[in-house]
Amino acid sequence: MNISRARSGWSQSYKAIGLLFIAGIVTTHGFFLWHVRDRIARGDPDFTVFYTAARILREERGAQLYDPAVQHVVQREFTSNALIRRGPLPFIHPPFEAVVFVPLTFLPYPVAFVVWDVVNLVMLVGVGLILRSPTGLLRRIPLWIMSLAFLAFFPVFATFHQGQDSVLLLLLLALAFRAIERGSDFAAGCWLGFGMFKYHLMLPLVLILILWKGRKLAWGFIADVSVLFAISLALVGWHGLLEYPGYAWRIVSVPAFGGIPLRQLPNLLGLLGGWPSLGDTGWLVRAVALVGAVALLIMVAWLRRFTRDRRLFKLCFACAVVVSVLAGYSTNTYDLSLLLVPLALVADYIAEKNSESDLLVPIIPLLISPLWFFLWLRWERINVMAFFLVWWLFAIRAEILRTRRVKDTAAVPAV
Repeated sequence: MNISRARSGWSQSYKAIGLLFIAGIVTTHGFFLWHVRDRIARGDPDFTVFYTAARILREERGAQLYDPAVQHVVQREFTSNALIRRGPLPFIHPPFEAVVFVPLTFLPYPVAFVVWDVVNLVMLVGVGLILRSPTGLLRRIPLWIMSLAFLAFFPVFATFHQGQDSVLLLLLLALAFRAIERGSDFAAGCWLGFGMFKYHLMLPLVLILILWKGRKLAWGFIADVSVLFAISLALVGWHGLLEYPGYAWRIVSVPAFGGIPLRQLPNLLGLLGGWPSLGDTGWLVRAVALVGAVALLIMVAWLRRFTRDRRLFKLCFACAVVVSVLAGYSTNTYDLSLLLVPLALVADYIAEKNSESDLLVPIIPLLISPLWFFLWLRWERINVMAFFLVWWLFAIRAEILRTRRVKDTAAVPAV
């Protein structure tokens, strides 16, 4: 009895320490946001691009959505002394996404930013509700603690800091996973189609899932994308759509136009090319990263034969999300908010297995927000995080293969 009480006491102590740690990190994030509130009000964050695009649509100038001069004129109407750029912050997402932000343009920019962050908070709570499966570990955690833990994740903080759209994509990803679990592959394809405003992340994931699940998911995705294409065509016309690919590629590839340095990309490209000694090997690094990304995608697609097992499907889906983040051409820090889904799935797997596992060890550095601050503000080497993602990917894959071998061995009758 005393041993049982002692274990219970230790467990409660660990929970209290964990909660204090989470609360401390969230407080730090909140303090940072308060400290930069003036810069937010001036229009420095990425939310500026969504507000700008929505204003252009509201003024019925959709054909000029990707005109830098028009973007600059519109941004100057609500920004002042933006410290981090001299020209416009370019909108490079597909036209249909700008429609989401049109209602916010009826508010002053600083108020619209706050409202969007409140919407992000509501969506984050919604993600927690969706991921709380009936039998999983997360069902035992109060929703408010789970939401607090989500807010302690640095990529989520980066989303709130920049007014980005990554939490919206996270919500769609969680809905797609639950739809697949229920056998609604067509609905899952539709949810994923809505996420095409970040096509560099969605396309690798959708390709893997279509190979796993087949036609229904593909048709749901195609149907949704067709509707979004029609909306985009109506907004900007054929000229705008034809101009868009070259415009977007120029922006993300050339630092002078707004491309992010490779050392700030937590993906395979950043991991391979984000070092000073490789600064002059641009296309070679990109070619090697492309080959590596294709290899990782094939490796994860090969897990198809394990997806029929409900428990292993969680790990397979986690692999698919991680490899999509790594393979994405322009993955940013806030895009790693998507990792909350694989984190939840791996945690549920460990709880169902009812035993200790080292599956979460590779991801621990990504959960330590002060380390992110150091890499971001002091060293400017966010690309280091990709190393831990690659490690985690192979650790999850190894667990899938090991578990399957154990099951196959147990299924063989003794001679």
